[in-house]
Amino acid sequence: MTNKSLLDPAFVKEWAINVFTALGDGLLIADKQEIIQYVNPEYLRIVNMKAEDVLGQPIAKVRPGAILPTVIKTGISMSGVYRKVGTVEYVVDMAPIRVKGEIIGGVSVVKDIAEVRKLSAELRKTQNSLKELQGAMDDIFKAHYTFADLIGSSPGFRNVVALAERVAASNSNILLHGESGTGKELMAQAIHNASLRQDGHFIAVNCAAIPAALIESEMFGYAEGSFTGSKKGGKIGLFQLADGGTLFLDEIGDMDPEQQAKILRVLQEQKVRPVGELKEKKIDIRIIAATNQDPEKMIEKGRFRQDLYYRLSVIQLNIPSLRERKPDVIMLASHFTEQYNRSVPATFSKEVEELLLGYDWPGNLRELKNVIEYACNMAREEQIVSLHHMPERIRRSMESSGDIVNKTMGPLDVSVKAFERETIKNAVRLYGDTMEGKRKVCKALGISIATLYRKLTE
Repeated sequence: MTNKSLLDPAFVKEWAINVFTALGDGLLIADKQEIIQYVNPEYLRIVNMKAEDVLGQPIAKVRPGAILPTVIKTGISMSGVYRKVGTVEYVVDMAPIRVKGEIIGGVSVVKDIAEVRKLSAELRKTQNSLKELQGAMDDIFKAHYTFADLIGSSPGFRNVVALAERVAASNSNILLHGESGTGKELMAQAIHNASLRQDGHFIAVNCAAIPAALIESEMFGYAEGSFTGSKKGGKIGLFQLADGGTLFLDEIGDMDPEQQAKILRVLQEQKVRPVGELKEKKIDIRIIAATNQDPEKMIEKGRFRQDLYYRLSVIQLNIPSLRERKPDVIMLASHFTEQYNRSVPATFSKEVEELLLGYDWPGNLRELKNVIEYACNMAREEQIVSLHHMPERIRRSMESSGDIVNKTMGPLDVSVKAFERETIKNAVRLYGDTMEGKRKVCKALGISIATLYRKLTE
């Protein structure tokens, strides 16, 4: 096609008719006298008429009650008009045709109501699918635990929970420190659910489980074609996925220092740049990080960036191990028995309670839960969980240390002092060894500063 061709009226007319014929909607064109000058095949199909019955005829004669004449007279367009003539139903959009400001006719664009209904049904189906997908996404990235799920009455544990409840509503980053299996992710979820971000996503990432070569693309996402094997359309990163919510970085200390530097920059700028893209994207997230190692020792060894540590540990919560909260063991064990759909509630024999209290639980809550699940399976429908229901390795570990009763029981004054010592140590760990921290310890424990110094000396 050339510019000369477009100046040829005959060519333009032929070209326009081909375009109109290809349209998926019905088309009717009338002149200023309301005489029908053109209809395309789709219009004839929708109204179930032949061209010779329509062309050259007044609109009012062909379609009694038609609205297009009014549009031609008034010059006012109309859209979405429902029409039904006999058994024929359709929706019409109408507009005047103007040349140099003068109305020379009008056009009707007709869509079969059956097609409209089909499109509406497909749209509803798509919307429902999107809602289901969104619901599934929200469930996957939802924090399920609250502070009510954090079971325990020992002073050290309750002090940590109380501090977590106080800071939950803030936007400050939090560093959780505790041995493996102490419930750091449960604590993180509880904090998220008590925060102003509770309606946002809770994204949990095990930094130790992501290969160093993939951390950047997983955390920040990537653009399509940014590297060999990248997905079509690219991929959204975990930081963007957590936008408006909380990102939980578990085992942050196991991340390569070079990658730690990139995480630090994102936290400072609150912006993320996907791999292969030039433009940064603004994000609004709160970070809760966790480690089972001593972060200060890791800094000394060069394995944890000091600047990242300061950025993450605005608030640091030290979660006590299970051996530091022995009074909670039986309470937790009883709670776990309720999670295994038993028709008969289970209780523990005296020997089992002594075993539970005497064992050190190096795997903490995770190990205790697994042991109780095993015991409940072995006990089946029996009302009492006995010693022979317990895993052999647990029984053997205690038997090798001597008589269970002798190991778990002793002079009362020794037991009281041991408990007192652990409680004070936990309180000092929680509030710090500064003068202000010691005052908080005294207030929490209900003792004087002189008593605290004496007991610390002892």
